[in-house]
Parts: sequence; C-alpha cells; structure tokens
Amino acid sequence: MHLVILPVLLPLVAGSLLLLTAGLGDAARRAIGLAATLALLPLAVLLLDRVADGTHLVYALGDWAPPFGIVLVADRLAAVMLLLTAIVALASLVYAGAGDDTRGPQYHALFQFQLLGINGAFLTGDLFNLFVFFEVLLIASYALLLHGLGPSASGRRCTSWC
Repeated sequence: MHLVILPVLLPLVAGSLLLLTAGLGDAARRAIGLAATLALLPLAVLLLDRVADGTHLVYALGDWAPPFGIVLVADRLAAVMLLLTAIVALASLVYAGAGDDTRGPQYHALFQFQLLGINGAFLTGDLFNLFVFFEVLLIASYALLLHGLGPSASGRRCTSWC
C-alpha cells in the first residue's frame, strides 16, 4: 500500500513545485503551501485509522530488501505524531501567512522540506534513514532560521529579541 509514503512525497512534491514556480506571487505560494499542508491532515487521519488496531504498515521503496533499501513503517505512534505534526504545521503556516512568510522568497518551499524531514523521521524503519531525514529537517530549519534576514545578517547584532 502506497499510503505510508504519501506523507513524505506530498511535502517533497509541494516543496519542489514551490522552488520551480519562483515567479509566482505571494498569494499563489501561500495557496500551494497551505493546500499541501492541509492535505496532510486527512492523510494522517487515514493512516491512523489503518494502524489503530495495532497493525504495522511496511513500505519498502523500490521493493528492495530491508538491509539495502529504504523502509518506511507506520505504527500507532508514528501515525499520531504525523497527525500532531500536520495540526501544528497548519497552525504555523496560517500564522506565518499574516506576513512573516514574505520576508524571503523561499519560505514555503523550506517549510515543505522541513515537513518532509519530520514526516520521514517519524516513518523511517532504520537508523540510517532516520539520520538522513533528520539532516533534511535540520537543513530546512537552519535555512528557515536565517530566512529573510538578508546579506547583512552575518554582521548584525541581535538587539531586539535576544
């Protein structure tokens, strides 16, 4: 069943689409990011419904055996964490839509890539891929921290919020 990989693929496709459509206005980028994040909610609920009885859904990418391929596993904890992530991400994206997302051009793409890393970390079936997804979410979170500060940010001192 391909349901297990969809929480990883959806932010990947949305983030890539947002990178490729850099000429779009702020409203269009917000709409794409919001639609992708909103789509994670019913997906997480459906996944939680499928594993609510204690079953595990296993997805081997490329149908490779576990020591060689990427294996995603959905259980109750992973599904609950995906649902919580979707709720918090949706609230964060709505809050950022008040104007914080316009400070830099790639906010919504970075946000989707961070969701990719978070969802992948919850669904991964081994430690190596956990590390890979964790690196993806860290790179996106570092970029989001610096997003919109501009080229003068490296020499600027923090005076207002730290």
